[in-house]
Amino acid sequence: MFSYFKTDDESLYAAVSEDGYAWKEWNGGSPVLQGKDAGGRIRDPFVMEDETGRFHAVWTDSWEGTTIGYAWSDDLMRWKGIQSLPVMADVDGTLNCWAPEIIFDEAKGSYRIFWSSTVAQPGAGKLRDHRIWSVLTDDFERFTAPQLYFDPGYNVIDATVADLGDQYLLLFKDERGLNNSETDYKAIRSLAFGKNEEHLPEPTCVSGLITPALSEGPTLYEAVNGSGGREWIMLYDLFHFREYGAMRSSDLIHWENITHMMTFPPDRRHGSVIRVRNSTALQFHEPDSE
Repeated sequence: MFSYFKTDDESLYAAVSEDGYAWKEWNGGSPVLQGKDAGGRIRDPFVMEDETGRFHAVWTDSWEGTTIGYAWSDDLMRWKGIQSLPVMADVDGTLNCWAPEIIFDEAKGSYRIFWSSTVAQPGAGKLRDHRIWSVLTDDFERFTAPQLYFDPGYNVIDATVADLGDQYLLLFKDERGLNNSETDYKAIRSLAFGKNEEHLPEPTCVSGLITPALSEGPTLYEAVNGSGGREWIMLYDLFHFREYGAMRSSDLIHWENITHMMTFPPDRRHGSVIRVRNSTALQFHEPDSE
């Protein structure tokens, strides 16, 4: 399932795929949660499924502020507990909370929510200089105090973490530079790190730029190739051009651009892909299955 928003409608949309290449709009192309029912804005949505089959969604709920949006659902259509979580309310100088995501942190035995925030120093004004922050939760009701999760020493946003089995892979946008095609930055890098609690992502082995310039919002998932082998596919938002792109890799080091092989839903923006275990949730509300 590919969850995303649209430029002209900041709501939660979904698409589904059997192979990770051909994506079909779900719910008849209508949003599964409208922005107007979730505080007015849903951007950069991320949906995860917990071990019970319940879905949890988080999203950017404001350009500025100390909160992120949150809701849960058992069927991807009826969303409950809709609220703004004040994850950075106690951190003075916080300007924004963008692009939250969730993983189950095996070392901590808890869910980790992480996002990008600028915490301005006194006198610095509103210059954006993001780092990745996070909280832990067992129940999405009580949360630890926010702490820095990833700080490479420069401006970074749009972190996503993939579980590789024996370790994690962090993908993030190097947010340095200007929004023009000649920039040396504004694209995706990666970093592998261990699963034990002493090893949060450290900027010691950060990759070079993987995606073209002016790309953001990466998401990574496994698919089966034509020979039956496993491969990794990364989708990303070419925000400057209002297009979407895709890369694939067998080793997460060497990448091939496969955008031409993809069928994307229309007008998709900054989305995330998960493999859904509770497949009945996808089938029950799909018009074509009725």
